Amino acid sequence: MYIVKCMPCPWYFHGVCTSPKLPDPTEDVVAVERCTSETAYRGCSLFVEPSNRITKKASPKKERLKIYAPIHAIPQGTGIECPYGEIVNIENGYSIAICKILERPLTKYELPLCNKYWRECPYRAITPI
Repeated sequence: MYIVKCMPCPWYFHGVCTSPKLPDPTEDVVAVERCTSETAYRGCSLFVEPSNRITKKASPKKERLKIYAPIHAIPQGTGIECPYGEIVNIENGYSIAICKILERPLTKYELPLCNKYWRECPYRAITPI
């Protein structure tokens, strides 16, 4: 008995469409039946073939990040060991840690994990150095 793994749309992540045709990821255009099928997603107007070459995107803009200080704010002077991490100072004297691979802020609970285990990070493993 063989189990065939379904290959969903490469732009579908955690219930959100991340198509390069969209200005921002959104769940508004998601149709789970289409996005998770093996072939139907190719008929979607937002589908584009992913390139084999990974392009490095610029750091996320501070004004577009959704920050919730109780979970994202980190103490001043905190560093990040991962080469794909960045500490960014935002308004009101707060600092946050950004994961450049995920293009999102890390929570203050994720930051120690990224500092300690960045070499084993599965996201880092799929990104060229």
